[in-house]
Amino acid sequence: MLFNSLIYLFFLSVVLVCYYIFPGRLRWIWLLIASIGYYLSFIPIFILLLAAIILINFFPAKILAGLPDGKRSRFLATIVVLNILVLAFFKYFNNIFPANQIHLYNTDVFFRVDPVNKMVLPLGLTYLIFTVLGYQIEVKRQNIQPEKHLGYFSLYLLFFPRMAQGPIERPQHLIPQLRQNRQFNYNDLTEGLILILWGYFKKLVVADRLAIYVNAVYNNNEQHNGTSLILATVFFAFQIYADFSGYTDIALGSARLFGINLTNNFKRPYLATSIKDFWDRWHITFSTWLRDYLFLPMAYSLTRQMKEPGYFLIATDKWVYMIAIMITFAVCGIWHGVGWTYLVWGVLFGVYLAYANMTKDFNKALRKKLHIKKKSQLYNYWQILITFLLVLFAWIFFRADSLTEAINIIVKVFTSSGFPFYETLSGLLFSVFGIMMLITVDLKREFFNDSFSILYNKYQFVRIAGIVIIVLTILLIGVFDGGQFIYFQF
Repeated sequence: MLFNSLIYLFFLSVVLVCYYIFPGRLRWIWLLIASIGYYLSFIPIFILLLAAIILINFFPAKILAGLPDGKRSRFLATIVVLNILVLAFFKYFNNIFPANQIHLYNTDVFFRVDPVNKMVLPLGLTYLIFTVLGYQIEVKRQNIQPEKHLGYFSLYLLFFPRMAQGPIERPQHLIPQLRQNRQFNYNDLTEGLILILWGYFKKLVVADRLAIYVNAVYNNNEQHNGTSLILATVFFAFQIYADFSGYTDIALGSARLFGINLTNNFKRPYLATSIKDFWDRWHITFSTWLRDYLFLPMAYSLTRQMKEPGYFLIATDKWVYMIAIMITFAVCGIWHGVGWTYLVWGVLFGVYLAYANMTKDFNKALRKKLHIKKKSQLYNYWQILITFLLVLFAWIFFRADSLTEAINIIVKVFTSSGFPFYETLSGLLFSVFGIMMLITVDLKREFFNDSFSILYNKYQFVRIAGIVIIVLTILLIGVFDGGQFIYFQF
């Protein structure tokens, strides 16, 4: 039951109507049942795994909260290792046992279809594990008390709008909302539907349209010149952005229909003025998770251990940042997928950030010498361009099927040129149109947020006209056989 399917819209409608029909005290139960039903529409057997994860985190969290300070860290380490082992088992099973013939029955609208004859990563497992780890760390730090109600804890982890691809919600943000007895709100309904509609535009008109060109070039990269590969890489940058942020919009919109506010995962990342700024805008709940639960604790620990003011003519604080950031983004890469390409992709961002930190003072002195104001518009545009190019280079490793293939693509980009490949002119124009629409909306929200808006206009006629135009655009040039969202595989 993918978000970009008619059955999901039907499912969401039924769940929503029943939610507001049921008495307030029963609504959380209905949401939990609906979330379990949503999960059962994929590979049902994995619901047993989710139930086990819920139980092995619900009860230990209560024990963790009652332990003295000295024992909490050791007990937390045990919980973390247990959860990571579960994730690693499923993530690397096919690498460890390449010849496995495990039969897992998939479903289509709850009807059994042809079996999957290889182990697959259970839907949303990585997001679930990171969510429970964040929950356990918050309990250990005594920022929250462990949830006493197994039902609300289960709903916190399984809430269907965020189950497959996040956001990775903090317990103090989501659980209180799940406990509230919410009444029907017209504004929540309209805003939720607008978010869902815009999410479908991103997925069907932008992401899946761009995927046609990207797949055609990257899957046969040895047959294409550097110009085509550059264009395909640019298209992939906007494909993955539209795909993932489109999912997020649908998730946020679906939750808003029930009066629940999930955390937005994107804030116009391709308008970032630095790599740090990019990660403050891209997959926000994941990047803040890495910052709060991995990078900062590691940096604090290294600071305590490295007593000297410097090592090998480099200040200690620079060493601390470099080591912590490299490990953090290596984990980031490994989290995204199995293979050297993902690791290199993550480490490359670590290198970007470490270099920026090492040269921060030099860059400041250089700007001063050249009389460049950091807040000047021209300098900001330059920073946006450089940041986008660095991110674009990293996306080559993310999209390539192997490290060798990524290197060959990079070599071709710098050594081969020619007229770019395209199958049909209309397909190319539609792709460019989708990107321009995405950029226009992001520019408007970034620099002119209080100015004219179509979908949120105060005049009803303008809002309706905008909605009609988007619906017609989706129906006329949307791609309806694009398949699942990219991040479903992670």
